[in-house]
Amino acid sequence: VTVKHGRRGELPKIGKPNSRIDLYVNGTRVQSRWFDHEGKVIRNRDYNHQDAHRNHVFPHDHDWEWRNGNPKRGKEGLKPDYINYY
Repeated sequence: VTVKHGRRGELPKIGKPNSRIDLYVNGTRVQSRWFDHEGKVIRNRDYNHQDAHRNHVFPHDHDWEWRNGNPKRGKEGLKPDYINYY
């Protein structure tokens, strides 16, 4: 696990194989990102973000899909998968 301090949107889509990066903003963990055996992003967990309509449940996960070498994050928030992504 690598810890990064910064702003939202700064996490890479390519990382170390079989790794995770935790993003902290002002001392609070706001997101985790997991990478597969090739270092490609496969999952995010959002712990907090802007929610003007108050329709998000936190934390929630998002899957990533790779097509033609390009990553695309799933829009639908998923229940956190604490077994496979911890």
